[in-house]
Amino acid sequence: MNPHLDATVTDGRVARRVGTREVILAAATELFAARGVTSTSIEDIAEKAGIAKGSIYYNFGSKAGLVEAVLGEHSALLKQLLAEATAGLAGPARRAAVVTALLQAIRSHADAARVMVTEMFRTERSWLESIEAWRSIIQGSLTDDFLAEHPDSSPALASVQAATIIGAALTAGLDWLAFNPELPLENVRDAVLRTLGLPGEPGGR
Repeated sequence: MNPHLDATVTDGRVARRVGTREVILAAATELFAARGVTSTSIEDIAEKAGIAKGSIYYNFGSKAGLVEAVLGEHSALLKQLLAEATAGLAGPARRAAVVTALLQAIRSHADAARVMVTEMFRTERSWLESIEAWRSIIQGSLTDDFLAEHPDSSPALASVQAATIIGAALTAGLDWLAFNPELPLENVRDAVLRTLGLPGEPGGR
């Protein structure tokens, strides 16, 4: 058999599988955001994605596996965004950069943000480890910074301080998209930064 033909067939199958996974992840994220994870069935996701439900089991093994994949995909994206936004920054400037990056992520990936926030405090879930990883990514971007500024502080207290800033950004961002989507990101960012007493660029008036 022609080895080049084998490679072409294999590449085609891989491409189709990657494409199918992306379609499933997009459909699942949209439905989880709209209905909640518990109220969304595999059948719902298959219908939304326009595929047989067997494809979901083939690619993810189970509904829990699909939820883990949704959380993992967006955790990786957020980790990259935060790393880029905070590179070389410390103190208040770093905190302001985290707020800005979170608001940008919420605007660009609103459904994923809703899923993440909704699942964050549901500690009974089988995908708790993925939620904790996401929480560690966003809080870790600030916790170490607080500890560097205040070496005598405890990690637990630094985590609470980080959660205060992150909670404000997430809540304001989701409220913005739900009730005031006409506002420019800059206005929302500046409002959050002013409320938190963080430096920011002059924006909305």
